[in-house]
Amino acid sequence: MRRASRPKHFRQRDLMLDFARKLTVPSAISYLAWRMGPRTSPIDLSLRSGVRFQLRPNVAANNDYGVAYELFVHDYYGDRGRINPDGVRLIVDLGANVGYSVLYFLHKYPNSHVIAFEPHPGHAAQVLRNLAVDGSSDRVTLHTTAAGAKSRTMRLTNAKSSSALTNKESPDTLPVEVIDIFPMFSATRIDILKMDMEGGEYEILADDRFASLDIGSIVMEWHSRGDGAADKRWCEERLAGLGFTIEEIFTERSHGMFWAMR
Repeated sequence: MRRASRPKHFRQRDLMLDFARKLTVPSAISYLAWRMGPRTSPIDLSLRSGVRFQLRPNVAANNDYGVAYELFVHDYYGDRGRINPDGVRLIVDLGANVGYSVLYFLHKYPNSHVIAFEPHPGHAAQVLRNLAVDGSSDRVTLHTTAAGAKSRTMRLTNAKSSSALTNKESPDTLPVEVIDIFPMFSATRIDILKMDMEGGEYEILADDRFASLDIGSIVMEWHSRGDGAADKRWCEERLAGLGFTIEEIFTERSHGMFWAMR
């Protein structure tokens, strides 16, 4: 017998409760009351893991809840115990969005410093706000530029957590600076490299200098350039050729995530 799908309001309630269970008791109470109310203002919350962050109502400019749910409930960046947390010193976050990934890493790896890149001015401002709420500003260096393999000026689409670089100029895009990250990290050990760049990952991975970077592990989201299966395979084969072992997190038709470890 085929089971009937749950009504949408039941699914939303379950998601809300799953999120609340990750919070401390006082924050869970505040969060549930906030969700039931008009939600016109942001709310500061604390996770049981120790992370403190601000959650804004979802509007046209942000997808805070969706990003927080992926990070803190689905635990997409969990390394499954394969990385010694005390041994991680430097994490590079390419595409920090509003900073939830940065906070996740800071608490998961207590001896780490994070160098983060986020070109969207609204998201970058929220990174700073979340670091202030968490009390972690001194452990993070934030570059309000996009990461690339060559320096130039480009446009950035204004698409919540999916903003991407483009050469097309339109009223819906923002001018941003792209910097060549390879000179910055050519002589530096990167314990964890995180990439969520809405297609910008290909420029980084394809550059010949990428092979010379000293990287312990990579966690990344790949994005389809037209053929999702082929694009996923290209990313995996590029990293496998450099000695990384691929461990899939999830795969959809247009995007997916995996760890690359060695």
